[in-house]
Amino acid sequence: MKKKIVVIIGLIIGLSVLALSTIQPISDINEDVIIVNNENLEIFYFNNLDPENPYNQDFSILSDKQINQLKKDFIQREVLVREAKRLGLDKIDSIISARLAQLGQQALVGESINIDSIRLSEINDFFEINKSQYIEPETISFSHIFFDTEEQAKSYLLKLEKVADIKKLKNLINTGGIVFPYQKNYSKKPFSFVVGHFGEIGAQNIFSLQKDIKNWQGPIRSSLGYHLINVFNKTSMKQMALDDILSEVKRDYYDQLRKKDTKVIISNKILEYQIIDETKVN
Repeated sequence: MKKKIVVIIGLIIGLSVLALSTIQPISDINEDVIIVNNENLEIFYFNNLDPENPYNQDFSILSDKQINQLKKDFIQREVLVREAKRLGLDKIDSIISARLAQLGQQALVGESINIDSIRLSEINDFFEINKSQYIEPETISFSHIFFDTEEQAKSYLLKLEKVADIKKLKNLINTGGIVFPYQKNYSKKPFSFVVGHFGEIGAQNIFSLQKDIKNWQGPIRSSLGYHLINVFNKTSMKQMALDDILSEVKRDYYDQLRKKDTKVIISNKILEYQIIDETKVN
């Protein structure tokens, strides 16, 4: 019995010593000090990698420029997390530090800019500088018949050209070719959309065609095969007028102002912290 008691007491003492050796006293922790070292940076780096990016670099081969940017990101995250904790926001959401940083930013920045106070002259100046962002792209509307080979497409085009009866022509259009994996009819589609279905070369060939409702054109080659095309509408690229998109431009200008203001506020807050850089240069 005495032997068991001695063993139990020994275990308790051992566990206590182990626990005390791994716990840092709260009094030693200064919330205004951020320690930046290789270990912290490496953990931060790998926790924020894009898992879908096959070209992620190993931490050990990052350049000095990349390390310096990583330090800035780490310090900003730490500042925002701690500000969020000071405001008690960790009691609301303690799942991940990224969310705390986001909450901290929202609390620090707030609504520093009133969107209703933005003058029309400011919006107009912003629009003039960024006109290239507000352009309606060229679009095309067409139907197509899809074939495996160019010879099949040419042969079917001759067949279409010989038919005068409208009903027979519609039947040939509806039943001709093979099944295309996407759509048969496209309405007001920009180049970027057509590329997704026909490939770069196919999209270029389709957009090179002119509007011709009565006649089928082709064959044109795409990444999947050959097509007969009936272009029934095309619209040219057009610069949008400010009056037509005023609310959208105003929102974009407001977002730009917010980003600049946020950067200044966070930079000033970082200056309130003592940064201890313990990273080692490779």
